[in-house]
Amino acid sequence: MAKWDGLLKKKSAYLIVGIAIICFILGPLLGVFLKKTYVYQAKPEVIQEDSVSGITRAFAQPVSIAKDQKLIIEIAEFYPNSSVTLKILAKSTYESAVIANSTPGSLSGLNFVYSVFGWGTTPAGGTQGDDALSLPNDGLYLYIEFMGTRSGDALISWPGDYVVIVYGSNSGGPTDINVSFDISIAVDGPGDELSNIFVLIGVFLLIFYFIAAVVVILRKNYFR
Repeated sequence: MAKWDGLLKKKSAYLIVGIAIICFILGPLLGVFLKKTYVYQAKPEVIQEDSVSGITRAFAQPVSIAKDQKLIIEIAEFYPNSSVTLKILAKSTYESAVIANSTPGSLSGLNFVYSVFGWGTTPAGGTQGDDALSLPNDGLYLYIEFMGTRSGDALISWPGDYVVIVYGSNSGGPTDINVSFDISIAVDGPGDELSNIFVLIGVFLLIFYFIAAVVVILRKNYFR
């Protein structure tokens, strides 16, 4: 009885409820800040227009994804005269293409889904699937999600090593060879899982304290 009575004392109550509140606050915050792990970001990224003639001159960012992990790419093209194409390749395909110095346009990209709307906005009703995107033809702002492959607009998890490539051209004069674009590459972080864990801890503490309080009240009033 003394153990249960102790749980109803002010200090114990403040401690338990305080920890629960901290968990309720900390969980969503961790969910927001750890939702994504950024692999690469650049505003702008600058390549040259000879990237269309050899994959070794294209932008290339390797990335690994685990089972059920998602690759997230945000790319924008607002720069004068520049146009770019983005593809995602298996690492083995990319390495073979580097050895052969293949042209990026000759390579088939892997399937992903994308949306054409605001920077940082996740795919919604306008989600589409493709294996390559050209900017600005396919849009100025693109949000892309990739897990290995897709069926229709549904992503399918194929964990492994991949390479995001971007190549392009400049429609300006002969001396205008720079091709500029903005890009952000990230993978799913542990934010959602940590958020759920902390919220569950908070709920468990409150339920535990409520049960302890009920037990003490029942013992004092009905089981003396």
